[in-house]
Amino acid sequence: MSKTHSRTIHIGNQGEHIVAAMLSANCIVREVGQGKDTGIDLYCEILNPETLELSIHFFCQVKTAKGSFNLNGVDEKYFEYWGKQPAPVFVFVVEYSEENRIRENHKIWVYDIPYVLTKKDAKNFGKEEPLREVDEKFELCNESNNKDKMSLKDFLYGHIPWSHGLWQMRRFGLVFPNPEIKETRLQCFVGGFSSIYEEKIREAISHAQKILSWDQRRLEKPHANKPLKPTP
Repeated sequence: MSKTHSRTIHIGNQGEHIVAAMLSANCIVREVGQGKDTGIDLYCEILNPETLELSIHFFCQVKTAKGSFNLNGVDEKYFEYWGKQPAPVFVFVVEYSEENRIRENHKIWVYDIPYVLTKKDAKNFGKEEPLREVDEKFELCNESNNKDKMSLKDFLYGHIPWSHGLWQMRRFGLVFPNPEIKETRLQCFVGGFSSIYEEKIREAISHAQKILSWDQRRLEKPHANKPLKPTP
């Protein structure tokens, strides 16, 4: 009996390879092995285009869809899972119209999951929904219009550092700079969203102050810095 391959998996594999190939010029791309469908397909690290220094990490979930794709159809458990990841997640949708011409004729759309989750948080907390110039969904193409089109370079070196900051604020109440991508330092400043996570930010500041206070008292104790004598 001959063995056949799943058409759905075959189409999905093509989409993953298209996205991985597109990102590979500017990122280290690691594929998550088949049979491990956890909601993450690719694990990426952005490269400095001149020095090839590694910097920000991000995850990709790749979907391959004939026609339009609706993020509302994704099970809520995936959003919960994505929100707890150690790096921000982006959903890449490879949209095609003809199955036998996916590689030659397709569009790539990106859903910014940190922003999607922040809007969900605002609704759950009864806060005003945050707005920004870039939509939660945009097409990766050869132009950028600050709304629903974005070049790959702008996405990797401008948008991801900003979304990374939003993801950090949402998870930890703090935003850490990304000095490896020097030209985008200021874009790590996530303004206009702090009111949603005000309590978490205060908790993070309070925790940091407790650590500083504890260390200060420890250093002020007599002989605190005196080296221990070896036991005879």
